[in-house]
Amino acid sequence: AMLKAQIRKAEKIEAPSAEQQAELEQLRSQLAAAEKALAELEGQIPAAEPKPEAQAIDPLKKAKIELAMKRAELKKAEKAAADDAELSKLRDAVRDAEQALHAAEAATNRPEPDRALVDKRPVDDRTRELKTEIAFARADLRKLERDENAPADALDAARARLAEAERRLGEHTN
Repeated sequence: AMLKAQIRKAEKIEAPSAEQQAELEQLRSQLAAAEKALAELEGQIPAAEPKPEAQAIDPLKKAKIELAMKRAELKKAEKAAADDAELSKLRDAVRDAEQALHAAEAATNRPEPDRALVDKRPVDDRTRELKTEIAFARADLRKLERDENAPADALDAARARLAEAERRLGEHTN
């Protein structure tokens, strides 16, 4: 690139002297030699092959996406209170997707991830509502406690609200 720039600069001279003309010819011959050497070196480098690992990842990604979609379908059906036959079919599809994911992971040359599978039981709607109420009551109480000008009766009411929410959650879970 530097030789090309020098050649262009030398060619721009309107009336080159004999010395400048000789320098231009020398630069051109150096450029030709450099291009020839570069072509030889490029010929020696083996063509880069696509990584086999990159090709193996695609089925793994596909299996992960498929499993996530099947889990989402199952969760949606459970929320919509679908019938047992449909839920059973969706659970089987999730199980098949998990097996496909395990097979795809085994097919790659990566080490298997450490799994700690836990069967999570979904929280029923009433428990979720009660826990949300506790969180809001606790947040309101903390906000009032930080406020130096908060009236004492507002603080007492917030504490009572939190205690009542905790009591209702305790009754519901027992």
